[in-house]
Amino acid sequence: MLFLLKVFYVNKNETEKMNRNKKTTVKDVAEQANVSIATVSHVINKTRYVGPELVKKVQDAIEATGYVIKQKDIAESLMVGKDSVIVLIIPDLTSSLNIEITSHLNTLLVKAGYHLSVHLTNDNIEQEKIILQRIVADKNTAGIILAPASDNGKYYKKIAKTRIPFVCIERKIANFSTPYVYSSYHKAVYNATQHLINSNHRTIALFVQKDNPFCVSEKISGYKKSLKDNKIFYRTALILQLEKNSTEEEMEHQIQMIYEKFQPSAIIACENNLTYSALKTLQNIGKECPQDLSIIGIADSTWCEMSTPPITVLRHNSQLIARKAVERVVNPEPDPDNAEQQSDVEIDMELIIRKSTRMIGWGPFGEKAVAPDGISLSEREKKTLREGNFRVAISFHYGGNAWTRLHEDAIKNTLGNYGISVVSVMDAQFDPALQLTQLEAIQMQKPDALIAIPTDDKYTAEKFKELAKSTKLVFMSNIPEGLAKDDYVSCVSVNEKENGTNAGILLGEYLKHKASPKVGFLIHGTQFYGTHLRDSSAERVIRESYGNIEIMGIESFGKIEHTYDVCKKLITRHPEIEALYISWDQPALSAIKALEEMNRTDISIFTCDLDYAVASYMARKQMIMGLSTQKPYEQGQATALAVAKSLVSNDTYKYIAVQPYTIKPKQLLKAWKEIMHEPIPGDLEKMVRKSI
Repeated sequence: MLFLLKVFYVNKNETEKMNRNKKTTVKDVAEQANVSIATVSHVINKTRYVGPELVKKVQDAIEATGYVIKQKDIAESLMVGKDSVIVLIIPDLTSSLNIEITSHLNTLLVKAGYHLSVHLTNDNIEQEKIILQRIVADKNTAGIILAPASDNGKYYKKIAKTRIPFVCIERKIANFSTPYVYSSYHKAVYNATQHLINSNHRTIALFVQKDNPFCVSEKISGYKKSLKDNKIFYRTALILQLEKNSTEEEMEHQIQMIYEKFQPSAIIACENNLTYSALKTLQNIGKECPQDLSIIGIADSTWCEMSTPPITVLRHNSQLIARKAVERVVNPEPDPDNAEQQSDVEIDMELIIRKSTRMIGWGPFGEKAVAPDGISLSEREKKTLREGNFRVAISFHYGGNAWTRLHEDAIKNTLGNYGISVVSVMDAQFDPALQLTQLEAIQMQKPDALIAIPTDDKYTAEKFKELAKSTKLVFMSNIPEGLAKDDYVSCVSVNEKENGTNAGILLGEYLKHKASPKVGFLIHGTQFYGTHLRDSSAERVIRESYGNIEIMGIESFGKIEHTYDVCKKLITRHPEIEALYISWDQPALSAIKALEEMNRTDISIFTCDLDYAVASYMARKQMIMGLSTQKPYEQGQATALAVAKSLVSNDTYKYIAVQPYTIKPKQLLKAWKEIMHEPIPGDLEKMVRKSI
C-alpha cells in the first residue's frame, strides 16, 4: 500500500512576495462567486461538469474581479491540477477501518487525478491544529477529509472560512455545519443487541472506548433502544467505557471485574482491541467463547475470521465511506435537485455471524439449557457406577443413518467407561406401533434406565408414562406429549432454535444480494418439539432479517417419503422458487429426487444434518449449498453422562443442549472429520478438492 505522505510548510519569503503582489487570484474569484476554489478550477479548465447556474456565477466573478485567465497563471496558481492534494487527517493507522478507508481513498483519488496525503493526529487536538494550519496555507491543498480529534466546533472555525472543500468521516463536530460521512453505529449496535436477545441472551454487556463523544453516544443509544424494545431492564453497570490509552493489563482487569460481578452471557466489544482483550481475559480466567460468553466485535480484521472461534462482527462498509467522502470533496458544490448529495451520509454496517456467538437453549418446560461439559461425576459416583452392574436400553425412532450410528457408538463407549452395560438397542423405523411393541419388550428386561427418541409424541405417550414409574427415562430431541417434568430425568438435544436459525441465516446470506428472491419451506408436519422449534426459527430469521426474500409457500410432510410429492406440488405451483429450506437431511434427499426429475437442479437447498449422500451433493456444489448440523457423537456422550448421573445422584440436568455446527461447501473437509470423528472418505475428498 503506497500513499503520498507529506507535511507542508509555509515559506515565509514566498508569503511576503505574495502579499506584495496584489493581482487577482483564483481565491478572490471563489470568494466573489461564493463557491469553492475547486469549482472555479473546474469551470476554467473544464475538468468536471459544473451546472449552468454555477458556471454563470464563476464567469460573473471573473469579470467583476478582473481576473485574467492565462495559461501561465493556470499552471502556476490554480490549486486543482495534477499536483493537487486531498488531505486525509485521521487519528492513526492502527485500526483496520482506518487502513481500509485510506486504501480506498487512495485508489479513488488517483483515478480522479489527485494525490492523497495522510496526516496522523493520535487524537491530539494540538497536533491536529498544527496539521490543519499547514495544509490550509498550502496552495496545493484541494480538499480535506477529517476524522476530528474533538467534537468542539471552535477548533475548526478557520477551516470553515476557507474555500477548501471539507468533509468529516466517522465522527461529528457538535453544532458545526459541514458534510458528514459516518457508519450508523446506533443501528449497528441495535442490531447486534437484537441478535443476542433473539438468541435468548438477557445479560448483555457493552464495551466502548472513549473517543469521539458522538460515536460513543450512538453506540450506547442503539444498545439501550434494543433493550427497551424487548422490555429488558437497562443497567448502566453493564456498560464499560475504557480510556483509549488504557494498557492491555488495565483493560483485561476491568473486563474481568465486570464478568465476575455480573456474569453476562454476551458482550458487544466496540473496538478490535476490546474484542481481543475480552478473548484474552476469558482465556486467563479459564472460560471459553462462546460456551461461557458470546462475543460480537466491531470491525472485521483478518484475525477475526481466523480466530478460534471465528468472531461475529459488525463490518464497516469502508469502500462506500471512502466513495461518499470523495464525492463531497471533489464535487463540493452539490446539485440542488439532489437532496441525498446535500445531506449527511449514514452508512449501514453488516452483521457477519460466525461462531463466537451461540444461542442459549430452553427446554420444553422453559428450563435453561446446560452445556454437556457442565455434567460432572465425582470420583465417588464413578466408583459407585462401576460397582453397580447397571443396565440400560435404547429405543431409537430410526436406525438407518449415520446420525443414529454415531449416537449409539458414543452412548456405548461412554457408558462402558463406567461399567454400565447396554442390554438392547431397538429401531422403530419411524413406526409408532412397532415402537410400542419394542417398548413392551424393553419393559420386560427391567433396565435401570431407558434412552429413547419417541416416534410419535401422542401415540407413545402413555407407554412412556408407564415406564417412568419403574425406569429412569432420558429422552433425545423431544418429550412425549403429556409427560410432566418429574416423569423423566433429562432431555438431550441439539440447540434446535440455533440449528434452525443457522440454516435460515445460511439461506438468507446466500440470497441477500439478489433483488427479490423467492424461496419455499418444507417442514416437518408432526409437532415434535425439536423439529417444530427448528423450522419456526428458520422461518423467523428469514422474515425478520432478510426483507428482500419472499417466502412463496410453506408445506409440511409427515413421513420422509411424503417429501417427494410435497416438493413437486410446491415447485409446480411456484416455479419461480430459487431456494428451499428443508427440515433435515433425509427429507431433503427425497426432495432432491423430485427436483432432479423435474429438471430443477438450479434450486439451492439449505437443511440440517450431515451424512454421506448430503456431503456428496455439497462436495460437488450441487443443490445443497449449506447446512446446520447436529453433533451426534457429542449428543450421545451427553446422553450417556445424563444417564450415568441419574443412576447415582438426584442432581440431574433437565435439559442438555449441544451447540450445532454450520457447514458451507468449502468447509466440508474439516467439518466431516469434526462431526463424523473419522477422515472424510476418499471419493468425497476428491470431489471437494476438484470443486475448490
